[in-house]
Amino acid sequence: MHVDDPGIRDMFAQAKKYFDGAQTVCTEVKLDFETVAAEMRVMFFSDGRTLKSVMNDDELYQRVIHTASLRGLPEVMVRSMKPFTLAFMLSMPQSKGPVLDEKIYTDAVRQDKKICGLETTVEHSNVFESFDMNTQVQMLKTTVERIDEVDGMYPALLAAYLDRDLAAIARLVNESLLMEDGKIEKIFIQRFLIDRNSKMAQRMVPLINKGGAFFAVGAMHLTGKAGLLRLLEAQGYTISRVY
Repeated sequence: MHVDDPGIRDMFAQAKKYFDGAQTVCTEVKLDFETVAAEMRVMFFSDGRTLKSVMNDDELYQRVIHTASLRGLPEVMVRSMKPFTLAFMLSMPQSKGPVLDEKIYTDAVRQDKKICGLETTVEHSNVFESFDMNTQVQMLKTTVERIDEVDGMYPALLAAYLDRDLAAIARLVNESLLMEDGKIEKIFIQRFLIDRNSKMAQRMVPLINKGGAFFAVGAMHLTGKAGLLRLLEAQGYTISRVY
């Protein structure tokens, strides 16, 4: 789960012996400067457009700015963001420190392990472009208008994660506000999960066969028939839960 909650960090202690014994550590993407810079380029406008210009609704824009300011995001930063970027950021709790995958990555670097990403920088960055601009604006509008419901979902997601309940995590995501829109749901499931899971699984196989590999991915990549666990089972591997 891409957050910095102390409970999640504590739970990682159960996996620490596997992490410490690994020669190779892979996150979804390498969390290096090149990746961060590439994703920043995708998340912000660089062609003269602004958030206000693509929204074309001053009243909604002011509401968005107000909601963002309550999250510690000033207008000087928000006005250049693409709608999907802001909708995503507003849907997440405010981080006070490195999220779990960042900690895993930096610890692997400190321990001089081999680092890899299961996706390339370009592949991961292009996921943000899955939605056309009108759809992005609608996503942001829904998020802002129902921000209390968005905030209310996080504790349930966190509880399901700490209970190690993948089925509950999948159910909560499928019941989320954005999934009420069939068009958005179809794109999200295909581009954010199915397509990415397929590539990740293909790239995990040779590293698994070599041995000594540790992988860290978002929990939603594990669930369902198109999740990594089932995809690896289909390759003949036996999946065992260790905690």
